Amino acid sequence: MKILRCFPVFLILFLSVLNAFAQNKEVEVLARTGSGILRGTTEENICVWRGIKYAEAERFGYPHAPPPWKGVQDALKFGAVAVQTKSMISSKEPQSEDCLFLNIWSPCADSLKRPVMVWIHGGSLVAGSGSQPIYNGLKLARNGDVVVVTINYRLGPLGFLYFNTPVEGNDTLGNNLGIHDQIAALQWVKENIAAFGGNPDRVTIFGESAGATSVQTLLASPAAKGLFIAAIAQSGTPAMVWTPSLADSITKKYFSFLRLNPTNKHLLKTLPLDSLKAAQEKLLKYMLTTDNKVFAPTIDGKVLTADIFSSIDQQVNARVPLLLGTNNDESTIFVKTMKTAPKNAKQLNEYIDRICKNDKQQVLAGYEKYPRKAAVMEILTDALFRVPNIRLSEQRLVYAPVYLYRFEWCSFFLKVTGLRSFHGIEMPFIFGSTDRKTGRLLKVVATKKVIKQLSGAMQKAWTNFARYGNPNGITSETWKPYTTTERATMIFDKKCSIAQDPDKIQRQAWTGVKYY
Repeated sequence: MKILRCFPVFLILFLSVLNAFAQNKEVEVLARTGSGILRGTTEENICVWRGIKYAEAERFGYPHAPPPWKGVQDALKFGAVAVQTKSMISSKEPQSEDCLFLNIWSPCADSLKRPVMVWIHGGSLVAGSGSQPIYNGLKLARNGDVVVVTINYRLGPLGFLYFNTPVEGNDTLGNNLGIHDQIAALQWVKENIAAFGGNPDRVTIFGESAGATSVQTLLASPAAKGLFIAAIAQSGTPAMVWTPSLADSITKKYFSFLRLNPTNKHLLKTLPLDSLKAAQEKLLKYMLTTDNKVFAPTIDGKVLTADIFSSIDQQVNARVPLLLGTNNDESTIFVKTMKTAPKNAKQLNEYIDRICKNDKQQVLAGYEKYPRKAAVMEILTDALFRVPNIRLSEQRLVYAPVYLYRFEWCSFFLKVTGLRSFHGIEMPFIFGSTDRKTGRLLKVVATKKVIKQLSGAMQKAWTNFARYGNPNGITSETWKPYTTTERATMIFDKKCSIAQDPDKIQRQAWTGVKYY
């Protein structure tokens, strides 16, 4: 009798355990695209599709839609990543020239038409992938009720070499192919994301570093017309696009490392991949030791008709709301990891002589700590990141809302090491990936509560912006669009708050200075 009286309790417990197991168990989810049916799975109640081929392309050729298939195709594993040389930021997954894959995280493959956020990874346009663990979209999708898409695109010479003359025969060697890949991915999203619970008319592009520069390029590109309605650029470098003459000189240098005559450029399509990679390593070393160049989009007359700052009123995406910002100490990671980065006042003077020699004294006068190392870091951060992004904000705010932020959080440990709020530190907070390898390092140096609160605030701002075109809702203060009179800037720190024109004197030191 005693056992019978307890039976209802046991039954309830058993059903609760069974229900919990069922909720966490991976199950098959299907989505019908224009090319065929894709089989995904679930993780922590979020639907996930990996390794979806959004386009294909021949070497140095433009991307095009892949052929359709019959039946159900698995989308359970990440696809190959773009060809890249080994570095601290390169992907560990198998590499291939057949690398145009994307991945999707969605709360449900239903008809609710959630906002879509398409992530463009960074890595100096030579490394990285959309499948890196730090970009896992599960928590962002769940916490913001959005559909998160991450993409691969071609990198290095295979994605950004510039050809200023046609090749022999009918073969085509394309320019800005990595950007064309990103556009092809956005076109795929536009055509198919409704099957994954997303709204094709509510797409936001977002990216960090070279991914942010890609976002800023897409804002300026006529080829990206109508593919997104909002943009987020984290620590981009919009001033560093290449002119055709600079791009042509880099291409010629690449040919010299290949020991290939530029008149025989059509042979690029037949050379062994190992030869291309070996020449790429030499080219990257050459670029970093001569004016610290990195790969960048080129003004080719198609993807970019002018630099990112020019004729914004004529850009097709001029009225797209923009959220952008920088980290307080962007440059520290480069100084510690790159031998060629300026590390003291002497090297900084040489650097400034290269970029704005005639205005050097005006710039230096704005930094009271100069020539101490702290000022060197500040000037590098402002020259590469903060000032160009402020200038872009000033030009775009006439046509659409621009929201500016600065990420200032750092721990005692990061202060001691000199890294502070370094380039890229905000990414685990955006994706909620603080329980992964990079994020776990944050937990060693800060309290779990602080990290959770800051991550929650940034995720809410990003997803609110994707949903409404407005990032407000994370503090009691109103985050107003940036203007040249108020210069409202959201400071992301242990406590988020609005600052009006932070570091005004340093900003003013660059007034009228032309560089790059």
